[in-house]
Amino acid sequence: MQEAPAYSEIKRMGSLSHDGVFIYKVDERKFHYINAAFSEIFYVSHEDVYAQSRLLLDLIISEDQHYLQSRFSDLIHTGCITSTEFRIKISSGLHKHISCDAYVLDNNTTIVGFVKDVSRIKEHENYIINYGAKKDTLLDMMTHNLYGPLNLSQNILNKMKDSYRGDQYKDINAQIQLIQSITQECVDIVTNFLREEHQESERIFIKKSRFDIVERVRATLSKLVETNHDKNFTLITKLDNLYINADSVKFFQVVHNLISNAIKFTPEGGQIDITLEESEEDFTVSVKDNGIGIPEAFKSFIFQRNEEIQRPGMKGEKSMGLGLPIVKNLVELMGGKIWFDSTEDKGAVFFVRLPKE
Repeated sequence: MQEAPAYSEIKRMGSLSHDGVFIYKVDERKFHYINAAFSEIFYVSHEDVYAQSRLLLDLIISEDQHYLQSRFSDLIHTGCITSTEFRIKISSGLHKHISCDAYVLDNNTTIVGFVKDVSRIKEHENYIINYGAKKDTLLDMMTHNLYGPLNLSQNILNKMKDSYRGDQYKDINAQIQLIQSITQECVDIVTNFLREEHQESERIFIKKSRFDIVERVRATLSKLVETNHDKNFTLITKLDNLYINADSVKFFQVVHNLISNAIKFTPEGGQIDITLEESEEDFTVSVKDNGIGIPEAFKSFIFQRNEEIQRPGMKGEKSMGLGLPIVKNLVELMGGKIWFDSTEDKGAVFFVRLPKE
């Protein structure tokens, strides 16, 4: 039987490609073609794959097998899936991250697919997350630990200026004004830097990938705990892990911003709870604190960019009025929803619900 011209072209592409290429017959449950790159990615021989296609399933990490089954159903139903990520474990114990695009041909009898080893991309993504966590922790230190002393200095300087009046204190007043000017410049530098950082974070496009939100929340929380020993933190969840498809960097920014906000408005010794829950279609992250809460007059504007509703934090931190509006924008970009519940002087809880896919 003569091979279809389209398959000949796919094989020719496979011989040139550095990515894996395969042809799979659904009715026979067999691979009819894999290229050399496919064999190298999965560390399997052509002969073994042709003889026993199920061999590849044994390489897939157990947490990802159910996900791949659902994606296979999507493929048969829609005729196409793209950027489907999963992990494999090869004989040396090494984990690889694989991305697959696949297409159905010949009346659902044949699947043509392209696979890519994206392990290095995932490592780089994790580096960006960890770097971002360190950077944002530093920003929190600037916000929480610099604003308080700087504002206190300004207040002391104002009182000193009121006390030293008259010509005999002319030199002292000149020095006080100089210190006031330098202190205000420091405040402005921190304010402008944080404002630019907040505005920049929402301009980056959404890039979906598969990651464990439980691990991501734990990593984010650990960085914040390190620099906020005066607060009590609890992660509440029944989940050991939960793999979802979303923008991991944006997800980190949302969680980090909400926890940082809770820290900002919770007094020393206060309690901050982070809860993770899932349903069949989505999952919810909530951040609850027992801080000063949100005044009734502010509630309808809390997600709007409004300088009039800015409030200083418990340590005098100045608010940019940008954090929560940007969080809302990021959540909606990822197809989610954000809302809150709060009673003034009793704390607040913010909820974020995102789809698993």
